[in-house]
Amino acid sequence: MKKKISIYLTLSGLLLFGNGCNDFIDKEPPLYVNEGDVYSNPARIENALSGLYASMKNAGSTYALVGGKGYAAMDARGNDIVNVSSNNVELLDVYNMAVNDVYADNTHFWTYSYLTINRVNVFLAGIDGAKELLGTSLYNQYRSEALFVRAMCYYYLNNLYGKPYILDSNAKSVPLRLLPELTAGNNSMPASTVAQVYDQVLSDLSDANISALPDTKNDYTTVTRATKAAANMLKMRVYMSQSKWTEAISAGEAITGYALAADVAATFKPPYFNKESIFSLPMAQNNRPNTQLSLPEFYNSANDILLVDTEAGILSKANYSLAIDARVKSFVGDNKRLLKYTDVANKLDWVPVFRYAETLLNLAECYASPGGSNNEAKAKELLKLVRNRSVDPNQDPLKIDQLSGSSLIEAISDERRLELIGEGVRGIDITRKGETFKKGAGANYFEVKPTDVGYLWPIPASEKLSNPGL
Repeated sequence: MKKKISIYLTLSGLLLFGNGCNDFIDKEPPLYVNEGDVYSNPARIENALSGLYASMKNAGSTYALVGGKGYAAMDARGNDIVNVSSNNVELLDVYNMAVNDVYADNTHFWTYSYLTINRVNVFLAGIDGAKELLGTSLYNQYRSEALFVRAMCYYYLNNLYGKPYILDSNAKSVPLRLLPELTAGNNSMPASTVAQVYDQVLSDLSDANISALPDTKNDYTTVTRATKAAANMLKMRVYMSQSKWTEAISAGEAITGYALAADVAATFKPPYFNKESIFSLPMAQNNRPNTQLSLPEFYNSANDILLVDTEAGILSKANYSLAIDARVKSFVGDNKRLLKYTDVANKLDWVPVFRYAETLLNLAECYASPGGSNNEAKAKELLKLVRNRSVDPNQDPLKIDQLSGSSLIEAISDERRLELIGEGVRGIDITRKGETFKKGAGANYFEVKPTDVGYLWPIPASEKLSNPGL
């Protein structure tokens, strides 16, 4: 960890970040308590846990991780969104694949990811002696929730800084910090490999840990905290990055209790959750992202920044720009703005991290990729579930039943691009497959191959200076 953030690594610092947006997250922790007091009081332990979610969402006033700008960066790296800004503060270099080791967003993403990871490690060490106080069931649940937050952070770090697993699983990625760091004494640590980072994520998401998490109730609390389904979604993504289709299918089929909402736009309107919401990050006045950090500011500000790329992105393809498609009608404005996040004034739009629509499309890809008639039949049925929610099959020019092989896999990929546009998925989908980034059109077209500088983010210069182990 960098020395400049070590002041935040005490437990009281962790608690101060623990405000959120419901009965669980809104609790105001007592100030001026020592670490021993925290873990001798169940309410304070729960406040500390709430701080982990808050940190993953909006770790500091200068950056919002999964709750804002960091999430938008995953799509700015992709090829369905175009950056029309001229300001580097607004993810311009991210879109242009020109992030260097002193780029502010690179430094912030790294810093606050590891700050959140360290908060998890501090929490895990703290509750180790509170098992009797909490009871076995609640202790195991809190521990597994914390491990889920850590797994999320390492998943995103591995996808930004590590080569695609399918191209080189032994390539160096990021350091694996698994113990609490309260001083700068352990700054020196080498980078682990891509495979090792994913192994740790899967360890944090072990069957035993997932079993301790709650089942879904499709209510406010379970949508905004880790559940069995949320953990299996993350596990599924990791296995897909490794092309381990059987394991990914097993994780996906363990996700039960959800269904597609009748209205594709329902998830993006108050109350911001429904029967297809698996895990979302909520917003409230006291914990929303700061200026120039929220999703609505990037997608719907008066000065356009990120727009839907209708010239070269998925909206340029005939079967994915249909006027009869509810997603096109609901989410693509006449000005090319993405209408999933629109509350620019208050910045209270929730961030949907995992939706059941993605579960179905993930399963479709996992069945189609190995091939075989039975697998393809299952993949087509799953694909139709998502597509037919938004496109009347009687009017659909895409004949899914006639697809096979690479054409079926391409159709599933294209459906993911349209269904999940602006939801932090596209940039990761490109890298996990080891594909080339192909962006823009005409004079603005450019490519970035997996072997090119810019395909990955470099480890920030500040980290290299403070971590001689790299």
